[in-house]
Amino acid sequence: MDTHDYVLVVKRNLQEAPEDDYLVALRSAGYRLEVVPAGQDPLPVMKTRPPIAAIFQYDFPDQQGLADLRQAKQDEASVPLLMITQAHSEHLAVWAFRSRVWDYFVHPVDFPRLLEVMATLRRVRLPARDEKVSRQTLDIRNTIPPEARLRFTGQGSDQSQLERAIAFVDQNLHRKIAQAEVAELCGQSTFQFSRLFKRVTGETFQEYLVHRRIAEAMRLLANPKVSITDVCFTVGFRDLSYFTRTFQRYVGKPPSRYRLSIVPVAPVPMALHDNDSAKADLTEATFTPPPMHR
Repeated sequence: MDTHDYVLVVKRNLQEAPEDDYLVALRSAGYRLEVVPAGQDPLPVMKTRPPIAAIFQYDFPDQQGLADLRQAKQDEASVPLLMITQAHSEHLAVWAFRSRVWDYFVHPVDFPRLLEVMATLRRVRLPARDEKVSRQTLDIRNTIPPEARLRFTGQGSDQSQLERAIAFVDQNLHRKIAQAEVAELCGQSTFQFSRLFKRVTGETFQEYLVHRRIAEAMRLLANPKVSITDVCFTVGFRDLSYFTRTFQRYVGKPPSRYRLSIVPVAPVPMALHDNDSAKADLTEATFTPPPMHR
């Protein structure tokens, strides 16, 4: 179904609030907005009149509000979803990206970045009628915003050590990373580091490393110029079939199908498709928000 030239705003605030400044900014930039109030299902609108994007707005996200976003993505996977929230945590940001939110914003909203993202989506979703959709048009830089990076709430020394470990992971994601190597960097034994990482982040180092690799792969797959094989090696996997199986286990579909679900591309000969794009239909993964740390 054709995309319609408007932005759908799905309000899931728990408290009444005046109109947000970002809505004023979007209107001033020429975007037509339609609002779905709290308690109303956005899916009928999304199905009959697919928007450029749907913005899910939260003050304090609750389970039902997050379930609505996840259901919308499952039922209307082609519609890009943006999430704007007042209450932010690293776990909420990770949950959002695992649920395949296109982008994530925290109040106060970064207006220039929001307008840049929306302009990109408009070009992709509403290409000029006399202009073919090209890979250049679809060169999307869907980067994880700074506010969504993992942060810690532990004691100062613990926080410093973990931030050093996370920075090391980010800088070396392309290669094999041994936990003993990172533990030594933090001046700890492997056992001490393992306990510290689990206590502060709520997951093991190996779990975090896989999640981080998959999250980076999801970001890179938004750029159709990057081959799936290149994504595989860039995020530290050394075997394409293992990468495909791991990606499918965490995301619910193989990389080729995930790419097709977030970036509509012009048809290409079947021979050029990744082998796993011809596999049987796969069910959508269901993600639940991870527990919040104290």
